[in-house]
Amino acid sequence: MDDYNRRHFIRTSIPGFLGLGLALPSITALATRANAREGRIPENGVINWDAFLTAVEKETAKQHLYDWNQADYVKRAAALALRLNLKDPALAKAFANTKNGLGNKRIDFYDLEKQRDFEVNLLQFEKNEQIKHHDHPDMTGVILCATGNIDVWNYDILKEQSDKSVLLKETASATLTKGQVSTLTSKERNIHRLKAKSLTQLVDIFAPPYNKERAQKSTWFNVDSETFQGRKHIYQATRR
Repeated sequence: MDDYNRRHFIRTSIPGFLGLGLALPSITALATRANAREGRIPENGVINWDAFLTAVEKETAKQHLYDWNQADYVKRAAALALRLNLKDPALAKAFANTKNGLGNKRIDFYDLEKQRDFEVNLLQFEKNEQIKHHDHPDMTGVILCATGNIDVWNYDILKEQSDKSVLLKETASATLTKGQVSTLTSKERNIHRLKAKSLTQLVDIFAPPYNKERAQKSTWFNVDSETFQGRKHIYQATRR
C-alpha cells in the first residue's frame, strides 16, 4: 500500500462509521456511571468495555503525578487490555462494522474513546498493509491484537547524526496474535512499524492522547534496509 503521513492516515469516524456511534453511545458517560456505581473494578478476571474504560481512566490520571513511572504504567495498562472482553457487545459490534472497509486499500482507523488523559482507537489492517517507521512524541502506547496477526518492530534513537539523520536501534520485534500486546513509552521503544500478516484488528491505548501539538511533533522516518556498517539491529534513518 502507499505510504501514509499522519494527515492522510488519521481520519474521523463520525461520517463514515455511524454504526460505531450506534454501537457505542456515550461511552464516557457509561464509564463515569460505572466508576460512580462501583468505585473499582474486579481485581481478576475478564472485564467489560465499561469497566475497562473506568480502569484506564484511573491509571492514566496518575500521569499528572510527579513520580509517575511510565514503564510501570504500560505494564498495568497492558494487563487491563489483556482482561478486556473482546466479545463485549459494544466492541463486537465495532469490530464487525470495520469489515465495511475491506478492499478500500487503506488502513481503517477509528476513534473508540477520547478523554483528556487517554484515547482508545481501533485499527484494521488487511494482509500486507503496513504503517512504516514513526514515533509517538511524549506519549505511551499499548497495542492489543484483537484478531489476526501482525509483525511489530520497535526502535530507540541510538545517535543523532544531524537534524535529519539518526541511527536507530531495533530494541524489540514480535508477531502479535490475538490476545497479545506490544508497549512503548516516551523514552523506550517509541518508534515502531507494523505490517499485517493477515486481516488484523488492533485496539490502541495512547496516554496522553494526540492533540495538535503532539500530532505536529510526530515524525516519520525513511530507514535503510541494510544494517549500519554491518552492526546488528542498527539502522541509518532520515527524518521526513
